[in-house]
Amino acid sequence: MIKKGQPMKPPVKTSFRGRDVAYLVISIVLVGVGYAAYRGLYFVGENVPFAQEMILVFLGAAATIYLTAVLLNRQTELELRKEGQVLLFQQKHDTYMRVIEKVAEIVERERHDFALIDELRVISHKLAVVGSAPVVEAFRRVLDLLVDGLEDGQLNGNDAEQVMHAVAEVTIAMRSDISSDNDPEALRSAVETIMANSRKIERLDDIEHSKSKPDANAANNKQKKGDSKDDART
Repeated sequence: MIKKGQPMKPPVKTSFRGRDVAYLVISIVLVGVGYAAYRGLYFVGENVPFAQEMILVFLGAAATIYLTAVLLNRQTELELRKEGQVLLFQQKHDTYMRVIEKVAEIVERERHDFALIDELRVISHKLAVVGSAPVVEAFRRVLDLLVDGLEDGQLNGNDAEQVMHAVAEVTIAMRSDISSDNDPEALRSAVETIMANSRKIERLDDIEHSKSKPDANAANNKQKKGDSKDDART
């Protein structure tokens, strides 16, 4: 039990390379001991019928059992490590997608929502467990922009655009974390493409808003004309 104020000890990490070296040393020792025992027993049992053959069979069986146990142990370690990596990848993928979706919901709501903030808090804790350091750092930028934008309880259009641009930067870090492509040139091209797509989406959103404003103005003008005609008739 860890007492209050007592520093926590770092977790002990198992070194597979160290374990392999230990297996190698044990194997060399066993081979040397087995060879010495073989020479002694072989010449001692030279005058006994079938003694030498029985010694060879026994030593061969012992060596086979030992090598089989070592190989099975190593295979089990590799399978467990591979399964752990697959589970971690799945957890990362699910958490990363939840982060993007939840931030998008908050931006779409355009106002402070306690339920969405609570869900984002839980996702942030999950991200702290499975996310890489660049992803967590990029996500902090998103949180800073959300805090600045929602201080007055509402998220205006400019704040929403900045948040979504920050989310695009988060997706770049996520892609670098879960993608197996380590080519710097390909990564640089992907970064430029992702940011360009983010800017184009914002332009599309601005076009939609600019179209909706004239329609709203036309409707208001039409309503005013109708009201003026009704006033003139009365």
